[in-house]
Amino acid sequence: MALDKNPISIVHNMAYPGPGNTRSVQRGEARPEYLLRTIREVLDDPYFQGIEITQIKDKKTRLQVAEICKASGKFVIFGAQPIQLINEDNLIPAEDISCIDEVGRKQAVDRLKGAIEQAYEIGAVDFCFISGRDPGAEAGLGKRDSAKRQLIRSIHELCVYADELAQQQGRKPLRITLEIFDRSSEPGHKNQLIGPAKEAAELARCIQDSYRHPNFGLLYDLSHMPLLRGNSFAAETPEVLRELAPFLNHVHVGTCVTDPQDKLYGDTHPRLDYPGSAVSEDDLAEFVKALVAIGYEGSIGFEVVPYGDETSQAVVNSTKSYFDIVRNRIDVNYTIGSFYFQTRKFLSEALFDRITEVRMGKPQAIQDAVQARKRRKQLTEDGKLVIVAADHPGRHVTNVGSNPTAMGDRLDYLGRILRTMMGAGVDGLMATPDIIEEVLLVDQLLRERDVPSILDGKLLIGSMNRSGLAGFEYEMDDRMTAMTTEHLLEMGCDGGKMLLRFDVGKFSRYSIATMDYCAKAVSECRKAGLPTFVEPLPVENTGDGYKVIMEADALIKVIGVASALGGSSRDMWIKVPVVPEYHRVVRSTTLPILMLGGASKENPLSTIREFEQGMGEGANVRGVMVGRNVLYSGKDDPLAVVEAIAKLVHEYAAMEDAVKHLAGNRGREIDYLTSHLE
Repeated sequence: MALDKNPISIVHNMAYPGPGNTRSVQRGEARPEYLLRTIREVLDDPYFQGIEITQIKDKKTRLQVAEICKASGKFVIFGAQPIQLINEDNLIPAEDISCIDEVGRKQAVDRLKGAIEQAYEIGAVDFCFISGRDPGAEAGLGKRDSAKRQLIRSIHELCVYADELAQQQGRKPLRITLEIFDRSSEPGHKNQLIGPAKEAAELARCIQDSYRHPNFGLLYDLSHMPLLRGNSFAAETPEVLRELAPFLNHVHVGTCVTDPQDKLYGDTHPRLDYPGSAVSEDDLAEFVKALVAIGYEGSIGFEVVPYGDETSQAVVNSTKSYFDIVRNRIDVNYTIGSFYFQTRKFLSEALFDRITEVRMGKPQAIQDAVQARKRRKQLTEDGKLVIVAADHPGRHVTNVGSNPTAMGDRLDYLGRILRTMMGAGVDGLMATPDIIEEVLLVDQLLRERDVPSILDGKLLIGSMNRSGLAGFEYEMDDRMTAMTTEHLLEMGCDGGKMLLRFDVGKFSRYSIATMDYCAKAVSECRKAGLPTFVEPLPVENTGDGYKVIMEADALIKVIGVASALGGSSRDMWIKVPVVPEYHRVVRSTTLPILMLGGASKENPLSTIREFEQGMGEGANVRGVMVGRNVLYSGKDDPLAVVEAIAKLVHEYAAMEDAVKHLAGNRGREIDYLTSHLE
């Protein structure tokens, strides 16, 4: 579950505003019985690790709250925002601590100093406040700039005061946290100076760096995001968290209403599932993803309010459920954050160059590696297989996404292949002879250092016909130009793989010729005791190259042809893609089927989902033989991706569990080769 290590709190005075949903708690005037009962209710809830409390005017009650908070062992955040927004007796200018008038500013600062004293009384660790009303920009930005300078002075004074009190009391200083609000003067909005995230980040940088207050930071509230407008006048998005990341002390989860016709229009914090909510489930998901992406480890507070006949507990429970639904979503848990796979951390240039040195200096090294490899006693240990496919360059295919020669970078390609061979649950590699030899040579280097092999117990499947060069006129004439049965035996391979594409167009005779080559290869492999993996694909020439016809009917027909090759289907496996109505495809044969992945995608989620669905479509779906979708999964780690797929295949794991495993294993043993071989 995403953010499962982040402590969760709730803004007590919002969720429990007072008897009958009045606002007595925000005013600090709630009856002690109500206040103590509801605070205990939060503190006794194991879901929450903290509570956010505002002013409590009665000192005796305040001390009682301090005692029960301390006894709970949970953290306390003091929120001064209600004090500032209510502005009791209306004696302090609405611009508050950013007031250009020095007298008004000092009064506002003194008020917050009194609130800081209360925060220390109740044992708070964080003190939150707001900037004060925006003076506007109608007469230019001069007033706004002056207000910001006043705000910086005020924050500096508050930080100094908090530090002085902490020193006097012999305790850790409070964190001083400015909450970011909207700048709209419309009804239901807060119209605060700070303000857009970019300006908040600039202010925080100034306070931390120039005034040297490391305890100062920001509070970003999701409910304010749809209301916040920068210079572009467009609403902010979760992307702003990337700029705010160094300064985030705390985060609020809540929602607002942007429909002027709605009775709760504005910054009203209704429950997250309120029909007029401006924050959808997908918006919350993107917010959570952004928090994960920036590596946010701080606290998260729920800020929701019951309205009408809604009860506090019902609103709190619905908020917890809504939040948990989102942070358990597969796409949220997949979030890659700042991680990106760097091949050279795993296979360096020095190691890559050593492969050529070994080729030149030790001609017998490949055969030594073949002899040393510990082979399986049987093809599959549980009736299922996860095979990594790496034979694309041998067919004139080197593109990954928009990069036409990505697989032409052999260091990067080989590093990714080797990385997958370390994956738990990976059964082996299917590749052309050059790649199999390179992987064997690296494995032999490990053996020479008495380091555990990455190939022992793994299968090596040799790719056989590679002459159907992509983009060539006679592409369908796909002869056995890579490995023959003799080569497979010589290299200690555990089987052979062949591609059989059927084109009904003007070059159909070449498909028939390829069918003949494959039939002979199937027969020869069977005599040699080698299983065969046949990939029958219906294709059509689109003018932009041959494309696979991803339809059940077309696949069903070519599977029937492939199954009849070579006089016997004994020890034959079929490799086909997942298509709509896949259950019909798998019913077309009793042969074991391996799913293929197709072209690489930005991230592996769609592939993993596809494989999860495919594994449930028939008893003869027995695994995957997948290449680019594992080796080039956006920025992700091929090892983590292939292990997630292996969990689907070997353990019939649910997709959510596979993705959680993936997210938790990125970068594992990234220095395995470099630490042992350099």
